[in-house]
Amino acid sequence: MFSTVLAADKLLRKALDELEPCCFDGDDAARLLKLFAEAERLAAAGKAMMARRVEETNRWRRDGARSAADWLAATTGSSVGAAVGTLETARRLEKLPATAEAQRQGRLSEAQAKELAAAATAKPDAEADLLRAAQSEPVAALRQRCARVKAVAHDDEAARHRRIHQERRLRYWNDADGAFRMDLRITTEAGAVILANLKPFCDEIFAEARAAGRREPTEAYAADAFVRMAEAAGSRNGEEASSGPRATVHVRVDHAALVRGHVEGDEVCEVPGVGPIPVATARAWAGDAVLKALVTKGVDVVAVAHAGRTVTAAQRAALEERDRACVVPGCTVTRGLEIDHVDGWAVTRTTTLDRLARLCSWHHDQKTYFGHRLEGRAGDWRLVAPEHPPDDDHADSGSDPAGHPPGTLHLALAGSTQ
Repeated sequence: MFSTVLAADKLLRKALDELEPCCFDGDDAARLLKLFAEAERLAAAGKAMMARRVEETNRWRRDGARSAADWLAATTGSSVGAAVGTLETARRLEKLPATAEAQRQGRLSEAQAKELAAAATAKPDAEADLLRAAQSEPVAALRQRCARVKAVAHDDEAARHRRIHQERRLRYWNDADGAFRMDLRITTEAGAVILANLKPFCDEIFAEARAAGRREPTEAYAADAFVRMAEAAGSRNGEEASSGPRATVHVRVDHAALVRGHVEGDEVCEVPGVGPIPVATARAWAGDAVLKALVTKGVDVVAVAHAGRTVTAAQRAALEERDRACVVPGCTVTRGLEIDHVDGWAVTRTTTLDRLARLCSWHHDQKTYFGHRLEGRAGDWRLVAPEHPPDDDHADSGSDPAGHPPGTLHLALAGSTQ
């Protein structure tokens, strides 16, 4: 075994030593990248199996490490947190032979194996479906699917919710560069409230940056918005809190689960982009909020109940429920999405839900300025590149996230209302 691995290592080193990226065209570069990615997955599988064996034999103690995870982190140059995840996944895979075999064959990345192992451990009969999903879905979509599986797997979601709440924590420290860092662990709905209150400040910071001609990563704007939100709270210190409605929070929950009081099977009760929440929480939130309800069937919105709002607002609510991420296959962007008239407003002069789609700023620019076409229908869109791309560049490809009025709880009801 050692000779085989050493020979493979020698061959890979030789290949990298001789590699001249500039000698390859785009197609060959893409092929080689896929080969290196497969080698990386295979190496990650071997690393995980051997790490587990080092843990089992207590070999790590001989080097004076505090734990097997500390030893693994020092040996591989990774963080302790990543090492803990590797060992935890390896332990779980011992009871999941199908997933373990998929990883050994290089069909799962380290991130995919981690998510899948955690979900399949909680609900073993979901393993086959998750393995199939892993072959076609991006990691972000697989992570969301696994989160739903784990949420359904717990018989008592209220007890799970209480446990997470009891384990809540906020830690902060200064890293090696002197930067202030935070780590927050709270329930999903508490996180959703934070994000909902943070969004207006993010939009404000974004607008200011755009007006000043600055372009920075979204994460940078979010960090500035978090500070501004804290400053706003501090400026009101000692004053009576506003009695106005709370910030916008979107909730997607199957109608049957809402009536029953808990989710079953493939049903969901979640804050899109954040994670699952107990049905009881969705009910409580709906009880004291202005309600915007969407009744959906699959990806098609079949009815919109939106008292007191304009048609445009109703369509926006329907789109947010239907297109929760950029509709271009493989794109997982969920923030700052822009509404696109698929056929072009100047051509049709009409706005119908089935010919609207939400795109990230990059793909929206590709369609608007660079000749790409959006073809298909809701749930099955595809972005088609032009045969003769335009030569001119479009200077402004940023997003302009649409805001939502404060004080509205969005509750998406999926399935039949009968």
